[in-house]
Amino acid sequence: MCTILMEKIAPLKSLEIPEKMFLFKTHVSFIEKGWLPKDGNVIVNSFQSSTGHIYSSIIHQQIDNKLIVRMDFFIDDEATLEEIDIFLDEVLNGKNEANFSSWFVMNMQTRYFDDIVRGVIQRLNFHFGKDPSKFNHNMIASPTTEPGQISVPQGYTLGPLLEGHAEVITKQWALDIGFGDASYDSLQSMVLANITQRPCFGIFSNSDPTTPIAWLAVYGTGSIGQLHVKEGHRGRGLARILLRNALKIVQNTHGMECRVHACAEKTNTASLNLLLSEGWQLQPFNHKIILFRKTGEQ
Repeated sequence: MCTILMEKIAPLKSLEIPEKMFLFKTHVSFIEKGWLPKDGNVIVNSFQSSTGHIYSSIIHQQIDNKLIVRMDFFIDDEATLEEIDIFLDEVLNGKNEANFSSWFVMNMQTRYFDDIVRGVIQRLNFHFGKDPSKFNHNMIASPTTEPGQISVPQGYTLGPLLEGHAEVITKQWALDIGFGDASYDSLQSMVLANITQRPCFGIFSNSDPTTPIAWLAVYGTGSIGQLHVKEGHRGRGLARILLRNALKIVQNTHGMECRVHACAEKTNTASLNLLLSEGWQLQPFNHKIILFRKTGEQ
């Protein structure tokens, strides 16, 4: 019986990752171009098996306590379950439930999605408050064509979001997703990270040019979100303007082959219809899972 070995190699570069694995490819490109500062809290490891297959992981840790909040995986198309087990042993070596936040996210594009989720759960002995299941959202990927030009309507301007805009965005985001006051600081830190680390834009009315009435965030993991247009300003195509502007900036920096993605609740038909009308493609699988620890367990 042949023993499979796993050797650590130099971290994969975005140009080495096939376009069909766009989740990991764009994530790595964001790291390479400084859109996701590593700061010792984003760890990229790559491995090659003795059969020649390539594997890689990106681990995100919280800045204050180093708890893991996200893991993204690149799995070779020709991988076997035996090799994947060895890869997970390498990535999760010495880690258990105590190393992870009360909830964490995993992203991966692989036919072994469910096998990997089970493998992670078994190794961490993670105790869940509810059954771990795939994120119940639609995942939509951006097109590889350049978005068309679109003018901002009269009475509005398009401009960058600044740190001073974080409070109004955070308050609205908390309302949109139903989070309470206990989560406010965590949400605001995410908003500030988006604003300070990546180009994020809003739309401002001429009557109040200091406060955004619409905005869209670009996350360090290669996705967009927090899209919001305040009531009284809807129906003017402002969301479409923000979407095209964000995609153009991503393409100019990372190349046409680096596709960002969006996760929209399945009941959010407005966002889904907007994305589809812009040529974004609904993915057959959402490739994402969120795991929650039982309340009260550390």
